[in-house]
Amino acid sequence: MIELERVRSKQAIPPSFRGKLRVNKGLTLLLAPGAERAFDSKYWKKAKTQLKAETFGKCAYCEAPTSTVAYGDVEHFRPKSVYWWLAYCYDNYLFSCQICNQQYKQDHFPLRDGAERLAEPRLPAQASDADQEAFVRGMCPDPLVEADGMAWEAFAEACRNERALLLDPYIDDPKQHFAWEADEVQKYVYLKPGNTAAADVFDAANRYFGLNRTELLLERWKVYRILETFRSALLSATLPGDIQDRVQNEIRAMMQPDAAFAGMCRFFIRQKWGLRLE
Repeated sequence: MIELERVRSKQAIPPSFRGKLRVNKGLTLLLAPGAERAFDSKYWKKAKTQLKAETFGKCAYCEAPTSTVAYGDVEHFRPKSVYWWLAYCYDNYLFSCQICNQQYKQDHFPLRDGAERLAEPRLPAQASDADQEAFVRGMCPDPLVEADGMAWEAFAEACRNERALLLDPYIDDPKQHFAWEADEVQKYVYLKPGNTAAADVFDAANRYFGLNRTELLLERWKVYRILETFRSALLSATLPGDIQDRVQNEIRAMMQPDAAFAGMCRFFIRQKWGLRLE
């Protein structure tokens, strides 16, 4: 898992997720009785192309190319079954593989303290149509025009204050929580806590994203083996200068955000091995 950046432009964000269309969709949720509230599953599919581009075709959780592990989904980071008012919130979406999303995470969203869960919005009694629209605008951010909804940083801060055990790569920095360990005997690369304070976050990621499932351990090893070979070559005293440059460029490429398991590669290069590329 690596940090992601949400692109906020008219070209990136479909019209249905912003402005008046966003408000209308929110009103359908707000005004429907809870027992009759239904979600339009076709709605968020319009975001898939852009979300996939922002993860470079990789799952936002396990960082495997979705063409390798499974087809990708538009994932509601905070599940719509619990956070119904975020069902059509663009800032609640990310791109993940079906294994992480459907097999592991499902509708789970653990917190350190359940009492800190985001409060369900409640429309004041006798609200006028204008009041209703204003209320809906403030339930979540407009992904393009910040002044037309909850401020982007205010939403991020509210999410941080909830103290979720699952990391949102658009808000959280995964490298502060995770580390990796290579097992030369089993030929696996395991995800592990980056420090003692991150143990609960690691446990949640392992349980609800399946980040140490066997398939990932094996796929990480394949990438690690190449990375370690490049490292050994780079440390060779007899490596010609032009080949050394090529090796460094290959290592840099494996650390780029579009590379499979870039977070793992960055960890070994920068933290485990302490390599400083020229």
